[in-house]
Amino acid sequence: MVFVHLKKNLVLILYWLILFALILQLIGSKYGVPYLFLFPEYLGKVGFLSHLLVGLSTGSFIMAFNISSYVVNGFRFSFLATLSRPFIKYCQNNFIIPLTFTLLYCASLASFQLGPEELSFSHVIINLTGFLFGNALFILLTALYFMVTNKSLKAFDQQISDQVRPVADLFSNKKSWQKSISESRNWMVVSYISRFGSVALARDSSHYKKSTLEKVFRQNRINASFFQLFVLSALFTLGWIENKWMMIPTAASFMLFFTILIMLTSAVYSWFRGWTAVVIMCILVGLTFLTRIEKSFYQTQAYGLNYSTEKVLYTQENIRTQQENDQTVYLDVEHGLTYLQNWKAKTGEEKPVAVFLNIPGGGLRSALWTMVSVDAANNATNGDMWKHLVMINGSSGGMIGASYLREYYYRTENGLAEINSDQVIEDISADKLNPVAATAVLHDLFFRFKKFKYGSHYYTKDRGYAFEQKLNADTRGWLDRRLSDYAQLELRRDMPLLILSPTISNDGRKLIVSSQPVSYLCHNNDPNQLNENIEFRRFFKNNEPDSLSFLSALRMSATFPYVFPAASLPTNPSVEVLDAGIRDNYGMSNTLNFIYFFREWLLRNTSGIVLLQIRDQEKFIDLKASQYPSLADRVTQPFGTFYNTVLDIQDYQLDASVRRAKDWYNGEIEVIEFILNRTDENPISLSWHLTSREKNQILESVNTNANQDRFERLAELLNPPSGFTQMDTTSNSSFVFPE
Repeated sequence: MVFVHLKKNLVLILYWLILFALILQLIGSKYGVPYLFLFPEYLGKVGFLSHLLVGLSTGSFIMAFNISSYVVNGFRFSFLATLSRPFIKYCQNNFIIPLTFTLLYCASLASFQLGPEELSFSHVIINLTGFLFGNALFILLTALYFMVTNKSLKAFDQQISDQVRPVADLFSNKKSWQKSISESRNWMVVSYISRFGSVALARDSSHYKKSTLEKVFRQNRINASFFQLFVLSALFTLGWIENKWMMIPTAASFMLFFTILIMLTSAVYSWFRGWTAVVIMCILVGLTFLTRIEKSFYQTQAYGLNYSTEKVLYTQENIRTQQENDQTVYLDVEHGLTYLQNWKAKTGEEKPVAVFLNIPGGGLRSALWTMVSVDAANNATNGDMWKHLVMINGSSGGMIGASYLREYYYRTENGLAEINSDQVIEDISADKLNPVAATAVLHDLFFRFKKFKYGSHYYTKDRGYAFEQKLNADTRGWLDRRLSDYAQLELRRDMPLLILSPTISNDGRKLIVSSQPVSYLCHNNDPNQLNENIEFRRFFKNNEPDSLSFLSALRMSATFPYVFPAASLPTNPSVEVLDAGIRDNYGMSNTLNFIYFFREWLLRNTSGIVLLQIRDQEKFIDLKASQYPSLADRVTQPFGTFYNTVLDIQDYQLDASVRRAKDWYNGEIEVIEFILNRTDENPISLSWHLTSREKNQILESVNTNANQDRFERLAELLNPPSGFTQMDTTSNSSFVFPE
């Protein structure tokens, strides 16, 4: 049967190849996709029940594969019609691929859970038992269904009915089967696997009427159709009913989705045979044109924005009009000076050190590392680091971690929360990939017409919505604010200023999202020069920008392609935003622009500036020894080089910008980096799921000698007697370190 599939059914084999690649971590490992299969979660827990559900769905895929291949290949083995329960016999002889997958799945699952997830042996055995039990249960129930409903050949000889059963033609073509049986040449089969694994000789079926053989095959096809309808109903129910019990593990959702796809593939094949590939391509092209006609069906929105008003003209003229307004910039600088005065008053020092925090993207990895390293730095300085913090910039997951930590410090300082930092660090490390991936399978492809109300507007539910809901639950509801809710908190310096800057994918500009008026970060008076920044609140002033959900703002800043849907903005022409890390992974350009506009005030009122950079990897890395490239390497090298070096290029630009800042700023600037202990030998995936080993690796990174030295250095700089040396503020001087 394996050779039959390789010769005739490569499309069906493709589904298996994808599954094999996932469980063996050959694809998607960098983004943690295999974790969904090797560590399935249900109701926030990983255990017998979650593995049982994955086992059941895997069993459904295995039986769908058997049914689909039977629909495609059954007529080639007419001797099966002479046997009792021909479909069961077919399954027995089609066992190699499903059994190999099941064994490899169990081995990979056990290895992963004993290794990176650090579970006990007994726990892994329980999980494996759940998976195998669910798998076997579904297969046995399905086999029992076919055993009960299928008639033998003798029964058909006694009573042959030509009654039309429409359900049989829903998934396969009756005429095609009859024609195939009549015209095809039977494959030579000498023996087959019979009961209890015994080998039996194949019977000769040439003396049977073709119509009788067709009755047997058609009966199995009818029963298979009811199975297919059952799976479709199950997927529809899971996608339609919104209940935590229905949010099955992503691996289970993925298996059900593949079950539907493999059945639809066999249906197309039964109708079109050799034209199957062409028909599938035509369907995909048709869907592409359909979504272009009805764009709103697959558009993701930023919750809180008003999309029903007149759209903003996204033209060079309108953008430049916003950027050239000198009066607006003057007023915003005055507003910024008020913020800085309030910050200085909060420090209680005559010339405090100004700390600027710059944070990288990187999914849950960066979110956790940001919280761990910043909290450790704050503890090492007895709270002085946070007290001296002026501004937070960065991208993606790191900004999510910083936003949650900012809320935690605010609430504990004001008696609104009585928990320790270990608890909020544990909160942020919870899995967020499962609900996103499950929603992508159950909702995004089929049920995008479901709506919800936020404020006074309605929006479409999708995986972006699922992520925000999970993030809100994991952060105790603290981040469920509107953008305007932070305006006074930041202005009074109850919280440090935080700026998000997602990338506008259409032209590469940055969208500056802040509760404060910050037009100075977008100012440009030179008609021959481009400015990459657009101020969100002023550009969308007629679209209720202050009502923007802060969770949506965080999601827009962390929109890694394909993981989250790109949010469309109410512009004409329409534009979309993606991850802030595409343009500026650390947000350093925003930090330096802010320092530039307020350089005179900072020079007079501070004793120095600390650029605190959270890094998720060492930047001084030697190249690996080169190997002779293969043909595939040569073909993919131009694209791979661009993708693999984009963050390195940003590092070069970042360091060059800091060096120039030390020239144009007449005060002292020092850069301190907290570096995550991550290398090619001990990688941490760029994902919204972390293994137990990865979590421990992140938590232990604060204890490296290099990071401990930097904590001490930061404490020295924030301590007035031994901090920055006082300098002549009228000249460009080099940095002077204390003895």
